Amino acid sequence: MVAPNRRAGILARNRKPSTDCPLTMNPFGRRADAILALTGFAGLVLFAALYHRAYPHASVKLSLSRTEALDRARVLAESLGAPVGELEEAAQFGGNTTELLFLQRTLGLSEASRWAAEEVPIWSWNARWFKPQEKEEWRVGLGVDGKLVLLEHLLEDAAPGDSLSPDSARFLAEEFVRNLGWNLEAFDLVESSSQERERRTDHRFTWEKRGSTIAWQSDQETAGTGAVRLAVSVLGSAVGSYRHFLKVPEDFERRLQSEASVGTVIALASLGLTFVLVLGALALCVVRSRAGLVRWPTALILAGVVAVMTVIDSLISVPSFEYSYPTEIPWGAYLGIGIAGVAFAALLYAAEVSFTTGAGESLARELFPQSLRGFAAMAKGKLSDPEVGAAVLRGYALGFGLLGYLTLFYFAAQRWLGAWFPAEGPYSEIFKQYLPFLAPLTVGLVAGISEEITYRLFGISLTKRYLKSTGLALLLPAVIWAFAHSNYPVFPVYVRGIELTVAGVIFGVALLRWGVVACIVAHFVINAVLTGVPLLSSGHGGYLLSGLLVMGAALIPAVVGVATARRASL
Repeated sequence: MVAPNRRAGILARNRKPSTDCPLTMNPFGRRADAILALTGFAGLVLFAALYHRAYPHASVKLSLSRTEALDRARVLAESLGAPVGELEEAAQFGGNTTELLFLQRTLGLSEASRWAAEEVPIWSWNARWFKPQEKEEWRVGLGVDGKLVLLEHLLEDAAPGDSLSPDSARFLAEEFVRNLGWNLEAFDLVESSSQERERRTDHRFTWEKRGSTIAWQSDQETAGTGAVRLAVSVLGSAVGSYRHFLKVPEDFERRLQSEASVGTVIALASLGLTFVLVLGALALCVVRSRAGLVRWPTALILAGVVAVMTVIDSLISVPSFEYSYPTEIPWGAYLGIGIAGVAFAALLYAAEVSFTTGAGESLARELFPQSLRGFAAMAKGKLSDPEVGAAVLRGYALGFGLLGYLTLFYFAAQRWLGAWFPAEGPYSEIFKQYLPFLAPLTVGLVAGISEEITYRLFGISLTKRYLKSTGLALLLPAVIWAFAHSNYPVFPVYVRGIELTVAGVIFGVALLRWGVVACIVAHFVINAVLTGVPLLSSGHGGYLLSGLLVMGAALIPAVVGVATARRASL
């Protein structure tokens, strides 16, 4: 229990004329809204004009949908003897970031795009057929143009088979490669090995394409080179695997992993501070609940929304979950682990949002009451509320303005800060999912609600309350939030932190000026647009339609906001 005099003090501080944020008190001038609208328009123009120059884009088009790729892969697997109808099936889209980064760093984006389209399959559809708790399985990979880029037949080491001589096995491997359309006269055999198994002999052959060598740091003799290669293995008397790939120098891989590990450490440190922040929210919820200062309905509604969105995102990610199944464990156990993981993630997000919303709203009522305009109404789904409508429109303008800032930042960072990161292509995580148009929406909602409430509404209010400095209140939560993203493939790793620290401060100023609803909407818009653009640029009609659905769905709140504002003006 809180002592009576302490409780009375808290209640007295909480009873201020502005606490309920009445409609008659409007701190938003038309001039400020006009400036925000112009900023949003300018940001959208910048984003459209500089997007492909700020975010490297590989000119490679996706010619196959998931269904089309799976149909072709199934035919190929059956032609190689796979009893497809008797096995479990899984498929997903994937890309090789390491190979792409090596091409970008050594050849530049334009030439890297040509290589990705003509020389090496950076992106591919991958399918597998398997039985739980059995090692034997078949895998087929198809490039974005539909050509075979990967074949793998996994066998038990003790599986029976012939023991061909190296020359006979090589002849078999060469015939297989030629049947795929390759001219081996343009290749050199660089690796050849044999391995005795219990009841068969396996052989492996690797060819390297002449003229495809790429030097990595040519001033160092030990740096190594990259090159286009073909690898074929013969298991017994049958081709067991085939792979078309870019061999990347080990020195490049080590350096890349070293730099990425630094980013991971920074991100983990920031997430540790976030955990401390959430624990602080829990403690404040306990203390202030006893004084009757926490309004739980809003917190629980938003926590429920985030939990539901997390579950939906997991459901549409089932293809990736199935493809990652390790056959060493029972399928039921793997499924149980997956369900438990989803439940845990949903509950964790819900707990974070409920605690930070409860504590953040309670503190903001005392410190920044204007930041809560329309917040409770939004949580209840009252988009027709005038304050919600106004905040939604401001959120879109803020989001478009920040899209312009992010685009301009990376445009400049690549020229003056030496920033670099994987080029965008037909590859995106959303191609791994069922109903890919839902992914940008679920990701945008979860990130928008959880991060804006945790780092802005609660983080800024908490810092202002105990450090008494608005400047530090804007900066410290922004830094924690920004560097929690340091594990993204952006190099040098500190670039992402600088980018988002500035964005976090802008979000903080927006919180104080236009409220948390505007911040949530802006965050949602940014995530929805950036994750939805790959659908629009995929070059495939079905995914283009999904991209249009994403953009259309993302504009629904804006349409409602315009309608609400129009009714209010009338």
